[in-house]
Amino acid sequence: MTLYKLDVTCLIWTVTTNNYTAVENNREIGATIILVCMVAFWIVSSIRIRIRDERKRKILKEGVQARAKVLQIQPTGEYLNNLPEFQVQVQIQPENGADFIAEVTEAFPYPKYDSLRNGSQVVVKYDPDYYKRVIFLHTEPAT
Repeated sequence: MTLYKLDVTCLIWTVTTNNYTAVENNREIGATIILVCMVAFWIVSSIRIRIRDERKRKILKEGVQARAKVLQIQPTGEYLNNLPEFQVQVQIQPENGADFIAEVTEAFPYPKYDSLRNGSQVVVKYDPDYYKRVIFLHTEPAT
């Protein structure tokens, strides 16, 4: 009878050990999934930043320069390189063609935000193929 009890104890120990192994495997799988998600997020973020930078370079090189009137400016609550980000709505006044409105998300320090009030004039460049893509050339009010 003692031998039988010992076998049951070994059986329980073996089952318990297998449960611990299963839990450890689940943790490894969970950690792997989290790691894969983090790497995927980093890759997607890097691609988006690269696309945005290429678009800015294209606008700087091939864009049309124009004056714009600031219609609305408000902080987004986000920071980029320790600079607050602002959503700026501008009415662009090209030399040839009709005025149009575009929104720009740009990061710049608060003193420049203070100088960009509603109605102030700024110099921008826009993509002639897609008018909604605009970058600021001079965030200081144009005279």
